[in-house]
Order: sequence, then C-alpha cells, then structure tokens
Amino acid sequence: MRIKSLLGKLSIERIEKFIQSPVWRLARQKGWTWEAAAVNEEMIQEAAHLLSPCAAGVLKEMLRLFAAAPVEGEQLVKEVRKRTDLSGAECQLGLAELEAAGILFSVRKAWGERLYFLPLESFSSWQRAIFPFHAEQISLQQKEDLMNGHIRPYCRPFGRQLLAALVTLGRSGLKLTASGTLPKKTVSKLLQSIDFDERWLGAFHLKWSYPESYPLTVAFILEASLAAGLLEQDEGTMKWNKDRLSRWLMLEEAEREQQLMSWLLALLLPASGESAHLAAVLTDLEAGKWYAEQHMNFMLHSANVLVSDGEERADDLALQRWYGLWHSLGWLEVADCFSTDHKQLFFRWKTAAPLGAEIVDINQNTSPYAVIQPNGEIMVEPQCPFWIRWELELLAQKKSDEQVSVYRLEAAAIAEAMEHGRTRSGIQAFLLFLSGGEPLHAAVEASLEVWTSRACRVEFAEVTLLHCVDSAMAAVVEENLSLSPYLLQKLGSLDFIVQKSRVTEIRNLLKESGYSPRKAIQSNDESEGTGYPIINIEEAVGKILPERRSALEPNRAAPTYIYEAFPLHHFELSENPSQASFPTAAQRERVPAMWIKQLRAYHHSTRRELIEQALQWQTPVQLRIEHELRSFIPERLEQQSEGWAVIGILRNEPQRQSIRLTPDMWEEMRLVIPGQDTSI
Repeated sequence: MRIKSLLGKLSIERIEKFIQSPVWRLARQKGWTWEAAAVNEEMIQEAAHLLSPCAAGVLKEMLRLFAAAPVEGEQLVKEVRKRTDLSGAECQLGLAELEAAGILFSVRKAWGERLYFLPLESFSSWQRAIFPFHAEQISLQQKEDLMNGHIRPYCRPFGRQLLAALVTLGRSGLKLTASGTLPKKTVSKLLQSIDFDERWLGAFHLKWSYPESYPLTVAFILEASLAAGLLEQDEGTMKWNKDRLSRWLMLEEAEREQQLMSWLLALLLPASGESAHLAAVLTDLEAGKWYAEQHMNFMLHSANVLVSDGEERADDLALQRWYGLWHSLGWLEVADCFSTDHKQLFFRWKTAAPLGAEIVDINQNTSPYAVIQPNGEIMVEPQCPFWIRWELELLAQKKSDEQVSVYRLEAAAIAEAMEHGRTRSGIQAFLLFLSGGEPLHAAVEASLEVWTSRACRVEFAEVTLLHCVDSAMAAVVEENLSLSPYLLQKLGSLDFIVQKSRVTEIRNLLKESGYSPRKAIQSNDESEGTGYPIINIEEAVGKILPERRSALEPNRAAPTYIYEAFPLHHFELSENPSQASFPTAAQRERVPAMWIKQLRAYHHSTRRELIEQALQWQTPVQLRIEHELRSFIPERLEQQSEGWAVIGILRNEPQRQSIRLTPDMWEEMRLVIPGQDTSI
C-alpha cells in the first residue's frame, strides 16, 4: 500500500502522532510532516539510528526475510524469535514502536490476524538504512572485459514507449469488442509500438485480466495508462481523460520517468520476493558508472538478505529480471561479456534514469525543438516535450526513434491528422512553433497546401452515401470516368448513393486520384472521447499546472489490468498499534512484585513458576550464573525423571543456539518486562 492510499484511511490525529515519535526527531525539528519524512532518504537514515533494539531487530528481520511483501504478525514474530535473541514480548514491543511511528502498518484479516507491511515508497530507503552497502565500480580488468563485451540494443525510455502506445490507441480508437477488450488488430499494433521484452516482466509471475486477449505487455501498458489517469474505463467503454492526458504530456521528461519508476516499483516490489533487495541497492547507484552484477550478488549474499543458496541464484532469472526489465524500459545500459570460463554482466544507469534526483522546473524556452527540411523530413531533438511529440506522431510518418527522432511529412499522415479533427491552419501553426518560429520552406508549404486541400473532402455515411465537402469536389467526382459506374444516384449537390459492397473500390479510386477520403464511416451513434485527442497549443505553452507532480496512483474505481501481488486495500487498516505494554498492568499485578523488581534465590519449584510465567508472557528472565548476570530467553520446559529443565537462548553467546539449563545452574533470577527494564 502506498502513502497516498494510507493518507485516505488514517485519521488526522493519528498522522500527527506519527511525527511525534522519537525516531522522527530530525524531521520534527525541520518542520517536516510525517508523509514527507516517511519517504525521505535522509530522514529515514536518521530514524534508523534512533530505533530501539527491539524495533530495529524486528524491522531488520522483516526486511531480510520478507522484503517488500506483507507478512502475518504471528509468522513474523515466530521468524524473528527463531533468528534473533528477542523474546516474543520484545517482538511485540518492537512492532508497537514501529506502528506508533508510522514505519509499519497493519491490516486485519477476517479472522483477526494482523498483516504487517511497509509503505511501498519507503521500502528501498529503509532497506538501505538497515542494510547499508558500498557498491564498487568495475575493476581495471573488468573494464578490459567490458571493451570486448556486447552492449544490448538501445531501448527508448519507458515514457517514450508509453507515448507510442498511447499514439497507437489514439489512431486505432478506443472502442471495445463485445467481450470488453480492444480488438486484436489494436492489440497487435500496441505490441509493435513498445520495445521491452515480455520475458523480463513475466519473470515477476504477475497475473492480469483478460489473459486470453491481452499479452502481459499490453496489460502492463493499459495498467500504466489507467494509473496515470490517461484512460478511463467503465461499463464496457474506454475513453480518454483529456485533462489528465494534457497534464501528463506537459510534464518534464525527468519528472514523468520518475513517476513511472515509482509506479513500477510499487507494482513489482511486493511480487519480487528477495530480489526486491537488489532493486533497492541498484536504485541507489550513481548514474553513468559501470558496475558488475557479480559484485551486487556478492554484497547481497554477504548481508545475508538472499535466503536462497548462492550457487543456485547466480544465474537465476529472479535476479536477472531487474537488469533486463530496466534495460527494456530504456533506463539501464547492459553489457554481456563472455570469456572462456564464465559469463559476466556489466551495467550502468543512463544519465537520464529516474533515480530520485531533484526534478527541475518546467522549461519554457522557445528554442526550436526540431529542424524541418525542405523535403519534409523533421529532425526532433531528444528534449522535445511530449505534447509536441504527441501531435507530431499524428502529423508525420516516423522513420526512426532513437536519441534523435526522424519524421517525414506525407500526404497519408496529413490526411489521417485531418480525419482526427486537425485543420490546415492548425497544422501550419504547429509546424511553425515546432521550428522555433522559422518560416516553413516553400516546398513544405506547397505540399501542405495540396495535401490539406485534398484530404477528407469526401466521406462515407452509414447509408452508403458518398458525401463531398463542396460543389467543386462533387464536380470532380462526377467528372471522374472511373468513378461514374459506382455512382447510383446523386442526392442534392454534394451526395451520391453508392453500393456498400463497393466502398473499398471507390476508396482506392479516390486515393489514386489524389483525394483521400476519411477512413471512418460516418454514423449517428459515433462515440465521443475515443479518437485522437487534440492538445491545445496555447494551454500547453502557457499553463503550469500546480498538480503536475501528482504521482501515478491506481484508481481503484476503475478496472485493474495487472493484479496486485498483495491487494491490501481489501482489508481494514488497524486503527491502534499492537499492545505497547506487554504484559499488561493487570497481568503483572497477579504475580509477586519481587519476581519482577529484584534478583532473588528461589526454591526449585518457585524457579519453575517464574520460568512458566516467562513462557506465558514470552519475556526474558535475568539469571545470575556463576556470579555473572545473564539474559535468558526460555523456549520450553522439559520434565524428566530426575527433575525439570528449561531450553532456551542465552544472550551474548558467540553463536545463537539453544541450551539446556537445570534449576541448579543459576543462583538468582527475576522476570524482565520489556520496555521497563534495560536489556542485559
């Protein structure tokens, strides 16, 4: 669950209490709100140093064992006790502290069991705070290997790929089939518009809706579009949200990519298991520097955050998938190096990768974003805004789309643009702005004049009526000898009745004559909001939207194409943290006060009573063994013919292992109440 979703469920009073926690001391001094501090790297690093040993121990093991996935409270306590010397009561105390600070949250399942989770935006920062890493760049020998390696092909940034997919939807239309899905032809075009390899996405074992109609990559693109609010779907229809689309297109590229990265991590981290640790490490690396996959794996294994066997994981797709996916999304450069004895993988973040750097303000300079050649070829700079690319994708035929994109003005593209509501004056104004105010070459002006004067001047109506835009065009049709056999009857001065079965032939004849008709057949029930939206130039240039930095947040009222690994929003958020004082005061009053307050020597039978009480409360006991004070975590009692013994963990031993103590092995003892005693 993300911070924004939590804010919608939490009371104002509880949110204000979070920042009062001692761990947020620095944030409080700087006047930060909890929601800002909870996702800030510096504040989280400071908070990590202020956690109590109980809270730090619980959080560390939760991250180590479950990464970004939620976990049931009972299972969490069991695993923490198994791997640390914390008692059950100390685990509960740690959970209470983490919940009170807004670091962990819990939801209640139907049967009352708590499910604990970390807000998704804060996972990576907490992972790095609890498991600090120092990544080293590749060595001189590895640099030589890199020189002989194979760099994987260039992929466009995710935002550019998503734009291409949206352009495809704009051109193809958003009408759905009877089954509520896009037509197969549209799905096929969507697949052609993107670069990323589905196997890397598939390695996360995601589940999605309409798997028989949509490949995973198409569902992924639709989910990203819905999350950004660019598309809306309801009751079997899909439409554009033109306002949100305009805002998204006007974002700076760095900001857009960062929003996409945030959305991607929120979607995939819970589904990635222990490889979420790798994602947290990688997103903290310096852009432009080469690193080795082998070194990343070594660091993770050294920190013991990969619980699977290292030998098996070395070439496992579970770790490889992050490199492959981020390369497919255009953020990471990857080189494969093969030698006689082993294979190496080197990588580096591109300088424009969304790694959390400060986002610059929207740049509104009017320098030309493109150069328009006399032959109609358009060379587009990499920093060209998306709202310009959106329009250019419709007006011109794309020839290449790498660092510098190349388009070409052609009659067919201009005809398609006019079919989507563009006009001659609008196209000319756009191209003039695109070139920085430089007048268009005479040859380009002449071509536009011809193409726009001929495009979309005739169209087909549902009654199979050939309609001309004016009497001059009607005369051209009427005088065309090749068309005359198809004209059954003239209606008025602009319309001709034709056979519906001959529409394709008539369309081709009109094209050959230089008069491309509209592709769509006019219908009275044509849906609105499904075509290629028009982005107003004046608004795009002069309007700075205050909400332009709103993060991509899935709209739960709309269908979800990619299912969450753990859909926590179905459950009720726990209003109160775990029991902060355990055992309760009433429980403590039922035992002699001296059992808690003072070390004493007791009869063996009383010693057993204290051990039984500690087991019931899941608390430590303090023992004096050979005149030395030791902290002991009892786990179970054993009864044998010669007497009883207790099995448990003796703290501060070189190795954590259970030992067996008989009552004659310690001189004095007392119960220790977590939160009220200093651990020994």
